[in-house]
Order: sequence, then structure tokens, then C-alpha cells
Amino acid sequence: MDNNFLFFDIDGTLIDPKTAATPASAAKAIKSAKERGSKIFICSGRPYYELRESFGIQRDGTIFASGGGFELDGKIVLKRIFPKDLVLAIIEKAEECRVGFNVLCFDHGFSNKRWHDMVYGPLLSLPVTVANRMLILPFYAVGNYPIEKFAGEEVFKINIQFFPDSDKEAFDAFIKPLVTYVPVNSQMKEATGAEISPIDVNKGNGVLMVVTHYHGDMANAYGFGDSLNDIEMIKECGHGVVMGNGDDELKKYANYITTDVDKDGIANALKHFGLCA
Repeated sequence: MDNNFLFFDIDGTLIDPKTAATPASAAKAIKSAKERGSKIFICSGRPYYELRESFGIQRDGTIFASGGGFELDGKIVLKRIFPKDLVLAIIEKAEECRVGFNVLCFDHGFSNKRWHDMVYGPLLSLPVTVANRMLILPFYAVGNYPIEKFAGEEVFKINIQFFPDSDKEAFDAFIKPLVTYVPVNSQMKEATGAEISPIDVNKGNGVLMVVTHYHGDMANAYGFGDSLNDIEMIKECGHGVVMGNGDDELKKYANYITTDVDKDGIANALKHFGLCA
């Protein structure tokens, strides 16, 4: 029997933002699917250093930074990074245009003051447990250093945040021809920003590389997502599953729309496709 390949986004898909945890029904269903022979992967926009937690499931590998790299059975198989000169040009242009940014490397990230103040400033006066819950998981705060400490490390992805005084038009005109540009995900609808990856790097190419590595068939690939950065994954997989709480634009590409993450969305989808008990 051919292997099935299951790819799960994290925030809003595998993790319920309200509890910062994987619903018990999802963990049980994924365990059952694995016992039946499916291979289990996380496919996230997060950098690798934010993905070392189990997230309540046993997985065969991890696609990180929206396809910027993947790890299988504890070994990094591929890394797709920005050219160093382009990283420096993006940083310079972002500062010139008064744009907040977060540069994501393998072991840590770097942010300018605008990004840092936006993300962490409001949390300084809150209890740690509350602050962590607001960030969905505490790994967002691990190893995030001032951009002044950046010393040319490999960069997989850059998060961008625009503010009222940002010159968004000038920045977008500069950056869009040079990168993969995805509007900010559906978990931050009140924000205005983007996720920036190297050209042709996206979750769809990430899942394709993993399935190809196993000499598998994309017809047996199942992608589960909720945000705009999941579009290519949903389109590429033979079965694209969008959460009920997912972005309306993403739902246009779904083969199946399941219930919300906190209403047994993962479990219901796996049962629908006969992948779990």
C-alpha cells in the first residue's frame, strides 16, 4: 500500500490559539493515522528554532520557514536561504521605509526596534503565563535579538510589519520582484504585513520535496491549513483541507473544508478521508 503523507500547519490548524495547545481529539486522530501507516509532518511558517516542541504529536519530519528547509527523522535534508546581499538590501530598505521586520535564521531571529516594540512591548507588564498564551507558544520569544547583532547568518524568511508612517508603496515596489511575498496570515487580520521568502520558496514546494524524497505520490498527500501562506500547500497536495476557522480566500482552493480547530477539525477531516479509527 502506498504511503499517505499528512502535512499540518500549526497556528490555527494544529494549535488552538485560544488554548495554545493541540486539541486532544486531533492528537488522538493523528496518532491513529500514524499507526495505520501515514507519515506525519509539520509544515509551518515558523523558523526551525520554534518547532522543536512536540506539539502533542509524533512526527516523521518538519518543513520550516514556509518551505525554507525540511528535517526528516532528526536530520536537516535541505535548506533554501536568501542570498546574503539581498538580506542586507532588504534590511536597509526596510529601515529607510520605516518598516518593522523580523529576520528568521536557523537557531534564532533578529528584529528591528519597530518589530520588537510591536510584538513584545505590550507584553512586558503582563504575567509570563498570560504573555505566552497571547503569543500562542513561548517559542516566539526564544533567541530574538536586536538586528544590530545580526552577523550574516543564513536567513530563511523575513516577517514584515507596516505602520501608519511606513512607505509601504516604495518598499513593496522594491521587494516584490525579488521574493515570494505572502500577505500577513489570517491569525493577525488586524495587522498589515507580509511573510517574505526566497523566490520559489513556499509550503507547496516544501511538501513536494518531501513526497519526492520518499518516492511517493502527491495524490496521497494531505495538507491541512488555515492561513494565506498555506495556499500553495493546499493547491499542491492531492487533498487540500482547510479549517473551518480558515481564511476565506484559502477556502477557495480546498478539496474539503472541515470544522474549526476547537471543534475537532483535524479529527473530523481524518475520519472523513478514512485515515484514522
